Amino acid sequence: MTLRRLALLGSTGSIGTSTLDVVRAHPDRLSVATLAGGRNRELLLAQAEAFRPRCISVGLKDDADWLRSRLSYTPELNWGPEGLLACALHPDADTVVAAIVGSAGLASTEAALRAGRRVCVANKESLVVGGALMHAAALAGGGELLPVDSEHAALHQLLEGREPASIREVRITASGGPFRDWPLARIQAATVEEALNHPTWKMGPKITIDSATLMNKGLEVIEAAVLFDLPVEQIAVTVHPQSQVHAMVGFRDGTYQLQVCANDMKLPIQYALLYPEAQPGPVPPYAWDAARAWTFEPPDLARFPCLALAFQALREGGTAPAILNAANEVAVAAFLSRRIGFWEIQACDRAALEALPASPLTSLAQVLDADAAARRHAEGWVASRP
Repeated sequence: MTLRRLALLGSTGSIGTSTLDVVRAHPDRLSVATLAGGRNRELLLAQAEAFRPRCISVGLKDDADWLRSRLSYTPELNWGPEGLLACALHPDADTVVAAIVGSAGLASTEAALRAGRRVCVANKESLVVGGALMHAAALAGGGELLPVDSEHAALHQLLEGREPASIREVRITASGGPFRDWPLARIQAATVEEALNHPTWKMGPKITIDSATLMNKGLEVIEAAVLFDLPVEQIAVTVHPQSQVHAMVGFRDGTYQLQVCANDMKLPIQYALLYPEAQPGPVPPYAWDAARAWTFEPPDLARFPCLALAFQALREGGTAPAILNAANEVAVAAFLSRRIGFWEIQACDRAALEALPASPLTSLAQVLDADAAARRHAEGWVASRP
C-alpha cells in the first residue's frame, strides 16, 4: 500500500476542499505535505491546523504574515507564484493536485511534471493552453498526468487498455447549464444571477458562468484531445441534464460503453489520487433502484456559440486555445462585474480569436505571451463597449 503525500494547489476552492474530504476518508493512503490557497486565509488557517502541512503558500505577503501570527505551529510560509512553485516542488510531496483556477497554475503544473510528480489536473487551463508543453515536461521528467474532471476521469477509465484503432469516437456530456431550454433572445439578455444559478453543480463563479455559455465544455473538449491524443474529429459533446453519464466511448463495431456515477467531484478526485487502486470512499455507490430517467440531446451551437469557438481553436491548434482561454477569462470577469452583458462574452472571445493569429507551441514563455496579448485585446474590447 502506497502512501501518497499531496501538494494541494488551490486548497480553498471547491476542488481543494473536496480533495481534503477524500484525504480524510483515506488517512492510511493519503497525507497533506503542502497547501497553497488564495485570499481565503481563514479557511486556509483552518485547513493548516487540521492537516499541519510542512509548507503553505498564500496570495500575498500580508496573508503570510497574518497566518504566521495565528498558526499553532511553524511551517514554511510562502506567497505568490514563487510560493506555488515551492509547494509543488517540495521534497515531502510526490503527488500534486493542480486546482488553481486559470492560467496562474500553468507554471507550477509544468514544473511538477518536469520534477517527476504525479499531477492530478483539475486546472484544465494548464492542458488547454499548454498541452503539448505539459506532455513534453512529463516525458522529460518522468511525471504522470491524471485527470480530475469527471468527464476525463470517466474517459480514462473507458479508454484504459484499449487499442486506439478500436475507437470510433469519444463523447463527453454536458448538463446544458441553466439556459439549456431558454430561447436565444432570453439567453442573450441573461443576468449575472440567472447565469450563476446552475441546476446541477455547485462551483465557483467563473466555472459556473463557463457552464452557462458551454465554454467549460469546450475547454474540456480541448483537454480531452490533449490528454488522450485524439483528433478533433473524434470528439463530440452530448447534452445530458441529469449528469449521471459522464462520458461514453464508441467503438468501430458500432457499440458504446458509458461511465456512470453520482455527480460528486470526490469520485474523480479519489480516482486520480489512488489510481490504479479502487477503494470505497466518501460517496455512496450509485443507487440503481431509485426511479429516474436519462435524456440525451445534441448541443445547439447557435444558442451556445462558445462551444463552437472551442472546437475552432482546437482545429487551429498552437496558441489558439491559449488566446481563447485568456480572452474568455477577461470576458467572464467583465460580465460578473456587470461591465458587459452575457451575450457579449462570446463576442469578446470571438473577436480575440479572429484578431490574434495562432502560432505553433514552442515554449512556456510563448504561451504566456499569447495569454497576455489576448488579455490586452479582450480588455480593450470590453473598454470599448458603450
